Amino acid sequence: MEILDMLKVIIFSALPVIEIRGGIPLGLSLGFNSWQAYSLSALGNILVIFPIFIILNWLGEFFKKVPVLNTIFNNSTERVLKRKDQYVKYGKYVLYLFVAIPLPTTGAWTASLAAYIFKIPFRDSFWIISLGVLTSGIIILIISHTTLSFF
Repeated sequence: MEILDMLKVIIFSALPVIEIRGGIPLGLSLGFNSWQAYSLSALGNILVIFPIFIILNWLGEFFKKVPVLNTIFNNSTERVLKRKDQYVKYGKYVLYLFVAIPLPTTGAWTASLAAYIFKIPFRDSFWIISLGVLTSGIIILIISHTTLSFF
């Protein structure tokens, strides 16, 4: 395992939208075995949760004052608020499922924003989102192996 390739997988998995859904296939394509690709991708995706909460807490008001950031923040907030009824009714379970089902825009980044908006305490949301990332990673790993063995 080359350190540069490990960092590529970790950083790629930490990026919004790509997250673990892109990190595992990248790791496998770089020659990592399943466990290595899964571990590095999960690490990269989970590492972003804490900074996202810090940024949202410290800079939430700043985002509202800068027009470009306000637009991005509002668009992201609107996407989360579309599912508000589900969050209110089922809370933490929906947050877990939201991350665990590997679809576009349903990862740690958006879930962290949802937890921030719905004021789910960090200690609860961190573990819920992390468990969702790990579950999503298993699903992606299965899909990756099924797809690779198909071709």
